[in-house]
Amino acid sequence: MRFPAMVLGVTLALAPHFAVAQGTDSPVPERRLAITENVDFYGGDLAAIFDTTLDACRAACLTEPACRAFTFNTRAGSCFPKTDVTDRQPYVGAISAMVLDTPERVQDLARARRGDLSFLTDADLAAARLAADGLAQRHHLGDFTLADYTAAAARARSAGEAGNAVSFTGAALVLSDAPDLWVAYADDLLAFEGGDFRQQSDRKSLALSAAVNGYLRAPDDATRAAALATMAKALEATGRGRTSVPALRLATGLSPREDIVAAYDRAAAQFGFRITEHVVESDAASPRICADFSEPLAEAGVDYAPYVQLPGSGYAVEASGNRLCIAGVRHGQRYRVTFRQGLPSAGGEALDDTATLDLYIRDRTPQVRFPGRAYVLPKAGEAAVPVVTVNTDSLDLILRRISDRNILRTLQDDYFGRPLAQWQEERFADGVAEEVWRGTGVVEPQLNQDVTTRLPLAEVIGDMPPGIYALQARVTGQDVYEVAAATQWFVVSDLGLTTLSGVDGLHVFVRGLGDAEPKAGVTATLISRANAVLGAATTDAQGYAVFPAGLARGTGGTAPALVTVEDGETDIAFLSLTGPEFDLSDRGVEGREPAP
Repeated sequence: MRFPAMVLGVTLALAPHFAVAQGTDSPVPERRLAITENVDFYGGDLAAIFDTTLDACRAACLTEPACRAFTFNTRAGSCFPKTDVTDRQPYVGAISAMVLDTPERVQDLARARRGDLSFLTDADLAAARLAADGLAQRHHLGDFTLADYTAAAARARSAGEAGNAVSFTGAALVLSDAPDLWVAYADDLLAFEGGDFRQQSDRKSLALSAAVNGYLRAPDDATRAAALATMAKALEATGRGRTSVPALRLATGLSPREDIVAAYDRAAAQFGFRITEHVVESDAASPRICADFSEPLAEAGVDYAPYVQLPGSGYAVEASGNRLCIAGVRHGQRYRVTFRQGLPSAGGEALDDTATLDLYIRDRTPQVRFPGRAYVLPKAGEAAVPVVTVNTDSLDLILRRISDRNILRTLQDDYFGRPLAQWQEERFADGVAEEVWRGTGVVEPQLNQDVTTRLPLAEVIGDMPPGIYALQARVTGQDVYEVAAATQWFVVSDLGLTTLSGVDGLHVFVRGLGDAEPKAGVTATLISRANAVLGAATTDAQGYAVFPAGLARGTGGTAPALVTVEDGETDIAFLSLTGPEFDLSDRGVEGREPAP
């Protein structure tokens, strides 16, 4: 027996215009059609409906219990609902359909099966019913039997003709509505790779609906498991790999076939709620063991401690985001930590299998850091900078000075007041600052403890001019790309500088840091963003100078950016005008509103 070539194309659309509401309590249609073209079902007319459409004809028949078939004349737009099919006559332009009932036992089974698919959405179930409603429209029948179609589908699969396999299996489904054929239909759809992106996407979605239909009708565990396995493939193909995990979990419980178990293990490892990695925070003063999960954990309402098995007591279990951490561990100790099966995520997923980690908390990596961002050190007297070290007894120190002409550049390039990365340090040393001293610092090591040491700088800076300095500290013998260096900024000066901005100009006040007395005769300079001098003024006996309002109104490169003050050649200080002002309004001293 020869079949005509059948190619699946745009007819894969779900054809929602053919859906007819037949009831809402059953997830499968109570009545379906088997459509044949160019055939007239002669006789048995219930009525004649003229000037109508195929959709209206179909709806009229399916909503009339007595209607068992219909013929639609496409030439005349006429519909003839029928009580039975008594005769078939060839007629070009006729579309005829038989009404097939879904047995009550199948509907009851589908209602029971629907509760198993809680991992699917209501839209998934609605799409599955819509796919069953539109099956007859996608696959019209010829003059062949169910056995003919299933045999032709098998031959098409063997020949690698996925498109024809879909068409023949779809036609067999129209006649039988069998659950195993729904699963085979889904598999054929997934195997068919032809067409454009939209057609491929439609087929994947239709495959999911077909697998759902197969499960809803499945009378035995083996067929249910097969439907769920195919459903999982379709879910992954449509970008819902996470949802494939509960489908395969249910399938393994029904039929622990080797291929289904393997698919579940792979999906759980790739998409399921699981530990993705673990981290040992050994460089912290209080180390922690942390596990990162694939999904967020509950922020509140869940005590995770019972889900973590620890060697003894005295530990704290803390959840934040996707991370679950164990505090209370110690450096130099080995721990065996077990995360128990059932540990929940925020979204209701649970850890499928127990996971055990054997971890060692190593000693802290040698480190160095400065506790402050910047200091002002006096020109005379005892000057020292605190430094914090971990697991080291020696530091390599480099002191660099920034000239007054590079102060603005240091601020604009965001060097000042922060540690420098290695690439920044190289640019800074080559083009911004000059090295003025190099030496070694000795510190007292205490295993895994933060040790604070005062580095005396009085002898180092005693003969140096005032200005901005950057002290870099590196752990002796360590690669700077593995153990970052620390940078401490400080200003050597006895000049304290304050500015006030008002509608009448920029006011500058200079006092001595050592005695708080006004500094008279100090030269104040206003510098623009382009590093140009906008103006200069000299402080009076009250340490006060003012720049006219016009100088402070520039924009772009002419906008004021920096004020520097110089006491001859003996002292210098600066204040950036681009940072945030100090707001006193929340301290009850906001003063009067400024005059307009």
